[in-house]
Amino acid sequence: MSNQIKKEYQERYKKFGLDPRSLCWKKLGASHQRFRQIWAEIDFDGESVLDVGCGFGEMGKFLSKRYKGVNYTGIDIVPEFITDARKLYPKLKFIEGDYFKKPIDKMFDVVIASGTLNSNVGNNLEYRKKAIRVMFKHTNKILAFNMLGGYPQPENKNDSNIWYADSLEILKDCMSLTRRVILRHHYHPKDFTIFMFRVRNTS
Repeated sequence: MSNQIKKEYQERYKKFGLDPRSLCWKKLGASHQRFRQIWAEIDFDGESVLDVGCGFGEMGKFLSKRYKGVNYTGIDIVPEFITDARKLYPKLKFIEGDYFKKPIDKMFDVVIASGTLNSNVGNNLEYRKKAIRVMFKHTNKILAFNMLGGYPQPENKNDSNIWYADSLEILKDCMSLTRRVILRHHYHPKDFTIFMFRVRNTS
């Protein structure tokens, strides 16, 4: 699955280069719309942040401008993306790697994934559930991710490179991991954002 995703993005990069279309965004505004949903629920001041599937590091740029003391790390499976991200934002930390196969052996206050869980990989639902568990396992406080999909689940096409999830099915699975969950479903007809919060043991 990982090699398939990597290859598809590398083909797009060969065609479009340093451009939102390489990341499967039609334009920058599409990604920024998703970023705004994440900012709406999280104060990043002073937090360590892992951006899974960071692309060209755009999220890191915005977090560094909007918040104080953010310790940002971006990771992506596509080496071309990481090379460009390091050139664009040399003060930020970027790592090339497959996070879902080999997670960084470190905990972060906030783990985010924007546009990362959209590919059509065949075993789509199980792939997404596993990825969510890997990310949530490595956050001290919050996991925030967005995903293509909705309720009712939009129609999927077998030959498409993207896959639409059933947002309520994903939400139910997230709530099996923590009772503190927020679903933002209002901003786009075929996209949703979920926040999963660690529950402190107060007993």
